[in-house]
Amino acid sequence: MSRFMPLIILSVSVAIAGVLWLSGPFDSTQTSQLSENTTVSAKADAPPPKTTSKQAESDEDDSPSQKLTAFPIAVTPETLYDFGVLPRFTHASHVFKITNDGTAPLELEQGPSSCSCTILGLETDRVMPGETVEIKLEWTLKFKEGLFSQSAVIYTNDPDRQEIEFIVQGMTETRLGLSESKVVFSSLYPGDSPSQEVLLYSRTLKSLGEIEQTVKAEIPGLKVTLHEATQADLEPVKGRCGYRVRVEVPSDLETGDHVGQVVFTAHPEELSGHKEEEEAQTPSVALNIDLRLKKPSVKFFSPLIDGWGRVKLGEVSSKEGSEVLKLNFRVDQGSIPWNLTNIRKYPDFLKVDVIPLDKERGFFQLQVQVPPGAPEGNYYGQTVSHIALESDHPYIPRVPSEKRVGIMIEFHVK
Repeated sequence: MSRFMPLIILSVSVAIAGVLWLSGPFDSTQTSQLSENTTVSAKADAPPPKTTSKQAESDEDDSPSQKLTAFPIAVTPETLYDFGVLPRFTHASHVFKITNDGTAPLELEQGPSSCSCTILGLETDRVMPGETVEIKLEWTLKFKEGLFSQSAVIYTNDPDRQEIEFIVQGMTETRLGLSESKVVFSSLYPGDSPSQEVLLYSRTLKSLGEIEQTVKAEIPGLKVTLHEATQADLEPVKGRCGYRVRVEVPSDLETGDHVGQVVFTAHPEELSGHKEEEEAQTPSVALNIDLRLKKPSVKFFSPLIDGWGRVKLGEVSSKEGSEVLKLNFRVDQGSIPWNLTNIRKYPDFLKVDVIPLDKERGFFQLQVQVPPGAPEGNYYGQTVSHIALESDHPYIPRVPSEKRVGIMIEFHVK
């Protein structure tokens, strides 16, 4: 049997080879994919890593929702306080509030403030959610009268409101004031003597005492007098005491622009005996006076008058004469009416008349005619025709002025 053993082994080998050949060639890729799939399955089936309680808390704090909601919100019911009107040297205060409506602590830091405003009561620089802190501002009204406005700033960590400005405002009461700080007299003429009144008053003093007048800019002949004010006079300005100040313009003032100033200084009886206090608090106020005095004048307005003040009629028929020449003019007469007293003319045969158009406003019309039958002649150059109007007005005695020969009319009669 031993001699048949090699044959048996060979037959078995051939049989195995045939089986392998029938099953197809070997694919190495399948082996690789099998290995890979096995690896992934192992990772997926692997148990998750263990997480400690501290790591869980840390992950919870860093969550996006937590980051979006955990911030402070600074809410202020008011940031502006108007105290109305207070006397000078008043020390006052007001309390503002800041509430944290957010979900994180609100941090506060004191910022700059005006020199007359001080922040007090900022007891904490950290406000927890839902809590409110009070901020007290104090200020003193010193020497300046009129509008008062001061502010203080608080810095916060609110991302939408990193700076909060608190403002206090109001009026410092005027101890000595005028109902009008300026008196204006416009469009006056020589001879006018108008007057105006203003009120000198105080809302805080019981009495103004002696009033001292100091003229800083003088208008010759201007008269300023004081008259005790009644309660009815003081009611519109809510004054406790005062005077009516009457300003009168002299009738003989020269023409032109005039500017004056009078300073009123009160010496209240309630301050007497306290020298230092009286010197520091003696109230004063200035009244400015503007005055314009116009010089009366006459102006002709007609396209027939050239730049030299002449009217050219040209040739006029002796038989027929000329048409009536009409020249309108206005007398800027002021308060004194202009009245015609005489007409001077050359040559004498001219027919001249003045017709009032609106005497109250000073509008007149000059009518001139070369009448029919006028003698022949030339009226040019040295023998030019001229007309002058005379009146009793103290500032317009002649139209035109004596610097000119008259209203010149050039023509020749043929």
